[in-house]
Amino acid sequence: MGLASILLSALTFCVTPDQVDTLRPAAISATYGSLVVPQRISSGDLKTASGLSEAIRRFAGVQLRDYGGVGGLKTVNVRSLGSEHTGVFIDGIQVDNAQNMQVDLGRFSLEGLSSVSLFSGQKVSHLQSAKEYSSASSLYLESAEPVFTGGKRDNFALGIGAGSFMTLSPSALWEHLFRGGSKLKISGGVVSSGGRYRFHVKDFRQFPDGSLAGYDTVMTRTNCDLTSVRTEASLYGPLSGKSSWSVKAYFYGSGRGLPGPVYKRAGDYPLSQDRQRDRDAFVQARYQRDLGEVWSVAGRAKLSYNHLEYLDYPELMPQGTPADYNYRNHSAYASASAMAKVSDWLKVNLAQDIQYDYLDSDLRDFAYPGRLSSWSCVSTMFHAGALDLSVSALYLSLRDSFLSGERRSSAARDAFMPSFVFKLKVSYGLSFNGFAKRSFRMPTFNDLYYTTVGAKTLEPEDAVQVDLGADWTVVKTRGNRLAFKTDFYRNQLRNKIIAVPTSNQFRWSMYNLGKVEVLGADLTADYSLRSGKTVFGALARYTFQRSIDKSDRGSLSWGGQIPYIPLHSGSLNLSVDYSGWRSDLTFFAMGDRYTTSANLPAYRLEPWLTLDAAISKSLSLRSGSIDLKLTLRNLLDRQYEIVDNYPMPGTSFMLSVCYCPNMIN
Repeated sequence: MGLASILLSALTFCVTPDQVDTLRPAAISATYGSLVVPQRISSGDLKTASGLSEAIRRFAGVQLRDYGGVGGLKTVNVRSLGSEHTGVFIDGIQVDNAQNMQVDLGRFSLEGLSSVSLFSGQKVSHLQSAKEYSSASSLYLESAEPVFTGGKRDNFALGIGAGSFMTLSPSALWEHLFRGGSKLKISGGVVSSGGRYRFHVKDFRQFPDGSLAGYDTVMTRTNCDLTSVRTEASLYGPLSGKSSWSVKAYFYGSGRGLPGPVYKRAGDYPLSQDRQRDRDAFVQARYQRDLGEVWSVAGRAKLSYNHLEYLDYPELMPQGTPADYNYRNHSAYASASAMAKVSDWLKVNLAQDIQYDYLDSDLRDFAYPGRLSSWSCVSTMFHAGALDLSVSALYLSLRDSFLSGERRSSAARDAFMPSFVFKLKVSYGLSFNGFAKRSFRMPTFNDLYYTTVGAKTLEPEDAVQVDLGADWTVVKTRGNRLAFKTDFYRNQLRNKIIAVPTSNQFRWSMYNLGKVEVLGADLTADYSLRSGKTVFGALARYTFQRSIDKSDRGSLSWGGQIPYIPLHSGSLNLSVDYSGWRSDLTFFAMGDRYTTSANLPAYRLEPWLTLDAAISKSLSLRSGSIDLKLTLRNLLDRQYEIVDNYPMPGTSFMLSVCYCPNMIN
C-alpha cells in the first residue's frame, strides 16, 4: 500500500523469540530447494525496517524509484533492467497483470512475513511454475505460517502506530488452529495520513551571458494524503508427509492525492489536485503432493480484480476540463508443474502456465484489450559432487485482441527464453556461481492502450543477462560469522521501454531506447559477533552499474548513463541486540544520476546520503507481551530527490505498540 513504505512495518505483529526459533520452511515454500542462494532478509531483520521498500533498498544491485510522501509510488529496479522485469511473488504466485507490471511495493506490509528474498537472475527450485522462469529477477514475499505453542489454539494481536504526517495506523491479527490441523490467519490494517511535509527546493540556471537566475525557497508538499484499508485471510492445510496446500484472499482499497512534480512556471508553482482511488482483490491457492519416490506435482491458481479511478482536477486552471477515468482489470491464472527424480544426480521439471487478462473502461473509443498468455517450460537440475547446474527452456506465447475503430483486431508475439545456471562448491567455504539467461517482455496495457498515456508504437523489450559470482564464508562458528559475496554481470537490452512521469504520477511518457549495455558489480560483506547476551551485526553492500545508451551513435545520448541509474550506490546496516533490546542504524548512499541519457549538467541529480535508525524492545507481562518500536527516517534531515522534482520528506518518525494477550484454551 502506498504508505506502507514509511509506516506499516511499524505495525509489527508480535512473534515471540520461541516462535521465531520454531518457524520452519513449509514443504510448499516458494524458495524451497533453490539451487541459487538469494539475497534474503529474515523476519527478525524485517522488524527493524520502516517498510518493504526501505528493506529492499538493502539489497545489492537494487534501485528504488520513490516519488516521495506516504502515498508516492514505490517500485524496484534490479540491475538497470526496469521494474517491469522484476517479478514480485507472494507465496510463490506473481503479483502482476497486463495492465501495469510496475508493482507498487508500498501496498504491501511487512507484518506477517517470514522473509523477503531477491533472486538477481534465474531462480531454480523444486516444482517451480513456468512463469517464474520468465522474470529477469524475482522478489519473493513469504508469509509466516501460524505457530501455536503451549497447547494454544488461538493467537491474537493488536497494534497501533502513530507518527509524522499526522499518521495513525491501527491493525489486528487473529490466528486459529483447527482440530484437524488446518490453520487460519486473518489480519488487517487501516492507515490514515495527511502526508504534508516541508521541503527545501532550489533551481538555478546559468545563461550564455554568464548571468545566473533561479529560486531558493522552502515549500510545503500538499495533496499527499492517503487513506487505505488492507485485509488478508490465509488458510493452511495440515502438513502431511506427502501433500500440503494453502489458500489466500487479499483486499486493498485506498484513496490518495497525486501531488505531481514541483516546478516553477509563469511566476508560480502549479500544484496538482489530482486524485487516485484503488480497489484491488485477489484469491489464490496452491497445492503440492508427492506421488511416490519419483514424481511430485504442484498446482497454482489465482483470480484477481483491479479497479483504478483517476480524477483530474486542472492545475490552477479553471478553464481546464476535469477528467474521471475508470480502468478495471480482470485476470485469471492457472499453473501445473511436475518434477521427476530420474536419479540421484538428475531431476526434470515440467511446467505449463496460462493467464488471461481483460481491461475494461468507461472511456469513449477505448480499445478494450484482452491478452492470452501461455508459458511452457522444461528444466533440468544436475548434481555431481561439488557441481550443481540447471538448463531450462521456456516458450512464451502472447495473443492480444483489441478494438480498433469498429472492428476487433489481434496481434501475436512468441519468444523462446533459454537459461543456464551453475554452482560449484570448492573448499574453505568458497563457491562459484553464475548464469546466462534471455528475458522478453511485451508492453503492458498501460503502455499500449491507456488514454493520454500509451504509445502504440512501442516495441517489446529483449534482455540477455550474463553473471559470474562467488560466495566465501570466511568464519562460521557458534555465534560468529564473516561472509563475502561478489557478482559481476553484463546485461544487453534492446528496445528498452523507458517510462517517465509528466505532470503527475498517472500521466506517463513511454519510449524505446534502441540498445542499452550494462556492466555491473555487486559486493556484499556480512559480519556477526556474539558475546554473552549481546549480538553485534554489520552488513555492507556496494553496487557499481555502468548502464550506457548505445542507441544512436550520432546523438547527444550516445554513451550516456541511462535515466536514474547511479554509477555508484550502497548501504550499511549496523545492529546491536541485547536482552530483548535491538537498535539499528542504516545508511543509504546514492551517487549522481541524470534524468535523460544526454548526461548534461542541466539534467544532473545531486548525490545523497541518508541515515535511518530504529530501536525496539519486547516486554513480557503476566497477561501477555508488548512489542515497542521507534523508527526514525532521514535522521540527518537531508533534502534530496530520487525522482526529479519529487522531493523526499525530511526527518520523520513512527512509534508503534503491539500487544499480544495470553490466550486461554
